[in-house]
Amino acid sequence: MSGYKYYVLFVIAMISIGSSSILVRLSGASAVACAFWRLILSIPLLHLISIVNGTKPIYSSSSLRYFIPAGIALALHFILWMDSLFRIPVAISTTVVVAYPIHLLLLEAIISREIPGSREIIGIATAFVGIGIFFSNTYTNSILDIVGILESFTASILAAIYFYIGRTARRCLDVYSYSIPTYSFGAITVATYNYIFIQDDLWHQPLSSWIWLSLLAIIPMIGGHTTMNYLLRYFKSSIVTSIALAEPIIATLLAIPLLTEVPSPTQIIALIITLSGIALTITGGQTLNSKNNTVINKLKRCKY
Repeated sequence: MSGYKYYVLFVIAMISIGSSSILVRLSGASAVACAFWRLILSIPLLHLISIVNGTKPIYSSSSLRYFIPAGIALALHFILWMDSLFRIPVAISTTVVVAYPIHLLLLEAIISREIPGSREIIGIATAFVGIGIFFSNTYTNSILDIVGILESFTASILAAIYFYIGRTARRCLDVYSYSIPTYSFGAITVATYNYIFIQDDLWHQPLSSWIWLSLLAIIPMIGGHTTMNYLLRYFKSSIVTSIALAEPIIATLLAIPLLTEVPSPTQIIALIITLSGIALTITGGQTLNSKNNTVINKLKRCKY
């Protein structure tokens, strides 16, 4: 795949991820229902896409070491972050949770001995400053619930774990062989958590909610998470997840036509700064299938 097509996929994933909060609001469903259905409905869709692409997913018991922890981390990420939205302002919850590219920079440096480049560091830092400016008024005028802060921060750590496992798994597995069982274990985890702690009725949703729940599976889950899982084979996880820093920005842009919420001049400036930082991060990252870091060579050594 040529370089410009990677950037098209980055943009698709960015817009898809950014639509998540808008679709959740429009669905009228509970947070746990949104988490469950965005996972469970994406599974048959991915099977269908794999058939169309002529790719048969490969499953093996040895790959459970990827699927189970990644699925659990993804499910708990969704649950904790969505619950934090009911405890603290959305702006603060979003700012805390999208810090996982920073966690991944540290993980890659410590575990994989991959020292981030200066453009990656500057790009992610710039994007994070933009988010800080974007929500500056909220920070000073809010009474914070420590539980909500801890939930959002823990969700950020769990997202970093999920994507780091995904990058490791993608060296051996195609995107369908990794994503489908991971989403399946994620859905099982959400359902189990709901049964033990919440006991929400996941199955009986208002008729008007189903279109938005389906779009959650199609857009942020397949267009967002699955596209990011695909990119993990070619880019470091910290670069791929820098997409998440655009989530509040994209959500704000989508809210203009869908929710008639218009950003202030300060927010527009922050939007430009954030997107510039993300662009710097993405364009500063080299693909992993170059020189001595060839992912394809690593794939040949994998055993199923």
